[in-house]
Amino acid sequence: MRSSSNLNINSYIYSQEFFQTQQQKRMRTKGSIVFLSVILIIAGAIITLENLSLISGISRHWPVLLIILGSGFILLFFSRQKQDVVMIWLGSFVALLGLLFYYLNFTGWKNLAHDWPVFLAIVGLSFMSIAVFRRKMVYILSSLSFITLFIVFFLVFTVSSRFWPLSLLLLGVDLLLIDYFNRRIIKKERTQS
Repeated sequence: MRSSSNLNINSYIYSQEFFQTQQQKRMRTKGSIVFLSVILIIAGAIITLENLSLISGISRHWPVLLIILGSGFILLFFSRQKQDVVMIWLGSFVALLGLLFYYLNFTGWKNLAHDWPVFLAIVGLSFMSIAVFRRKMVYILSSLSFITLFIVFFLVFTVSSRFWPLSLLLLGVDLLLIDYFNRRIIKKERTQS
C-alpha cells in the first residue's frame, strides 16, 4: 500500500512538472508570436503610409527587417541553451547581410560590382560565430578559409588583378591545415579507444 501511494505521489509530481514545462513553452511561443505580429503590423503600416505618399524615405530602411530577423535567430539560439548551431549561423548571416544592404542603400548599389567578395566575409564571420560557442576546428578553419578568400578576392578586384595567384596559395595552405587537424583528431580518437 505504501509503495502504491508513493507511486501515485511521484506520478502526480511528474505530471505537474510536465504540465508546468509545457505551459512555459506555450507562453514563450505566444510571446514570440505576439512580438513577430507587432513587428509585421508596424512594418506593413509604415510601408503602406509611404506607398500612399503620406511619409517618405522609409523604403531605404528595409534592411532593418533583415537585421531584426537575424537578431531573432540569434536570440532563438540562446533560448535553446545554445544547442542549435544553425540558428547562430543563420542569424549572423542574415543580420550581417542586412547591415551590408543597409550600407549599400546609402552608398549606392553600384559598389557591389567590386565589393562582392564581402559575401565571402559574411559567410566566414557566420562560421566564426559558431566557432565561438562550439570551439571545433572545422568551424574555425571554415571561417578562416572564407575570410582568406575574401581578402584575396578583395585585393584582386579592387587593387590589382596580379594578385589572383594568392588565392591558389591560400587555398593550398587552408587544405593543408584542414588535413593536419583531421589527422590530429583521428589520432586522438584512436588513442582514446
